[in-house]
Amino acid sequence: MEKLRDLSRGAKLVLVAGPLLFVSLFFDWQTLRIDYGPAGVVEQPLDGWDAWGLLTGLLAIAAVTLVVLRHLTEKELREDVPWDTVTLGLGGAAFATTLVKSLTDENSTWESYAFVLIAGMLALGAYLSWTEERRESPDPREGRRVSSAA
Repeated sequence: MEKLRDLSRGAKLVLVAGPLLFVSLFFDWQTLRIDYGPAGVVEQPLDGWDAWGLLTGLLAIAAVTLVVLRHLTEKELREDVPWDTVTLGLGGAAFATTLVKSLTDENSTWESYAFVLIAGMLALGAYLSWTEERRESPDPREGRRVSSAA
């Protein structure tokens, strides 16, 4: 429990928004209108599980898994990989795919735009985590002197 309290604001936001975004894919994202001619028109609600939704779900799971591995487990990850930047890329990509999905789906519901806000929270959390990591780590250029070639 203490590990959760010690997490940065960005990591907490990713851990909340990621699962919310994944679960949101099971709700109605669009309404398909089917015209049966003289029999009438039927509205069929569709969930978020299409190609864009699948990609969004995988990106959300990957972002949350990476934050859990980095901050809540004793697992040591390679130090030469910028994991904070990878998390930022996953969060940004999840937001982008969610936005594209909502804009390109025909007859999107108002809920789908609310789910875009959840994806934005995921991206914001990844960004906050990235900036917090940048503040904590020393500047790699510090201590290096660059001379001009004259």
